[in-house]
Parts: sequence; C-alpha cells; structure tokens
Amino acid sequence: MLNRDTLGALIFLAFFTAYAVFAWQIPLLPFEEMDAVNSASIPKVYAVLGLMFSLLALLAQAIKRQHSSGDGWPQINRKSIGQTAVLLLLMWVYTALLEPIGFLLATSVFLSAGFFIMGERRWRVLLLASVPVAVVFWLIVTKLLGIYLVPGELWS
Repeated sequence: MLNRDTLGALIFLAFFTAYAVFAWQIPLLPFEEMDAVNSASIPKVYAVLGLMFSLLALLAQAIKRQHSSGDGWPQINRKSIGQTAVLLLLMWVYTALLEPIGFLLATSVFLSAGFFIMGERRWRVLLLASVPVAVVFWLIVTKLLGIYLVPGELWS
C-alpha cells in the first residue's frame, strides 16, 4: 500500500528527475566552457543529490516494508489529503497577505496556522514556535544579508 513516506519519495524523485533534465540543458557562456566550476555546476550537484536521496528514501521504505507487518504506518486518507489542500490554500493566502500586512505578521500567522492545521492546539506553543522563527529569519535576511523584505502597507 502507498503511504505518505513512499508518496513523498516518489514526488521528490519525479521533481528531481525533471530538475536534472533542465540542469543538464543550462547553456554555458563561451568563457565558462573550460572552467571546472561554472553556472551549471551547482544545479547539477543539486539534481544528483536530490535523485540519490529520493532513491535512498524509496529503498528505506522498501526495507521497512519487508521487516514490518505494516501496522501503524501512516496511510494516505481523506484527512491527510484535506490537510495538504488546506496547507496549499494557506500558502496562497500567505503570498496574498505578504505585501498588505508585511513579512513579520504574515509569516507569523502563516506558521501558526500551518501548525494548527497539522494538529497543534496549544496557543502558547503555536506562538512560541512561529513568532521567534519569523523574527529571527527577518533579522538574518534584512540585517545580516541586507535583503529588503516588505514591511507592509499596514505599517506605512
């Protein structure tokens, strides 16, 4: 039977297979042709590593299936499909709210709602798991790396 782990590994295998096809089609500039490391090197490395890890995940699932009776394995059901659909909708809402309410608030709400959808019901844990992550990420990106993040129309 197809479970979440096997399906996830298959999706990643398909993604990295397509990624590898495109990575090997990256055209090189004339001055890059003789370089050991060029603009196509990192995408090719990512593709190979992604394919290797996907295949290892599939192999691990096959080995676990042989050594286990299968009881207790997470199966794909309506609830998990519904959670996935709601999380995809939440991602869309996050991107729509990013500019109006700003990165910090949108990311904190997004993470809290995502944790809530996945089953966490303690509000203290929701807030302590989402707000500090958003603030630390914002500090790293804006202050350390110097990348501009939208403060939001709500605050301006």
